[in-house]
Amino acid sequence: MKRTVAFLVSSVALLGAQTAMASAPYVAPAATPAWVFEGEVDVYKGIALTCNATVTISGPNNASDTTPPFSHTDVANLSATIDLAGGLCPLVNVAPIPAGNISYASTGSTGGIFTLHDVFVTTITPGNCEGDITAVWDEPNQRLSVSGILPAVSGSDCTMDGDDIGLVTPASGNVSADGDADHNPNH
Repeated sequence: MKRTVAFLVSSVALLGAQTAMASAPYVAPAATPAWVFEGEVDVYKGIALTCNATVTISGPNNASDTTPPFSHTDVANLSATIDLAGGLCPLVNVAPIPAGNISYASTGSTGGIFTLHDVFVTTITPGNCEGDITAVWDEPNQRLSVSGILPAVSGSDCTMDGDDIGLVTPASGNVSADGDADHNPNH
């Protein structure tokens, strides 16, 4: 009898762990080698720049944490880079965003909001900036709209805004979180 109770208790604990994993947001297909977005952003810290931005998110294929397995990357495992080009834009350096510094909140089955936490920017004008950048994901149109006011380490704050940053690769992608119509309950 004790063995049966112990088995049931451990089975319930395991079921609880699987339920906890079900709420983890993910991107599909997996961000390996990467998802790449391109578009124009306005960057400001003392001077206004319009830059061509390339946003690259990458992460491991977490297929092993699902039954049945499917190609996806948990948002918690995503990392990102933002490269700026055109005119003086390459002089603005956005430090890589490590895994664990990106979160996602669903706004329903058509999108959600990524937050890149603690983004550090080296600027052209004196003083650098650090703060969060939000990126609204429009899944039907495969687009990001980014905005952020990053507090200055010294001097004026930095801003980064762009409303038409399109997914270039893969050809299409899906971001899912618990409560979305497309969320896989096995994850």
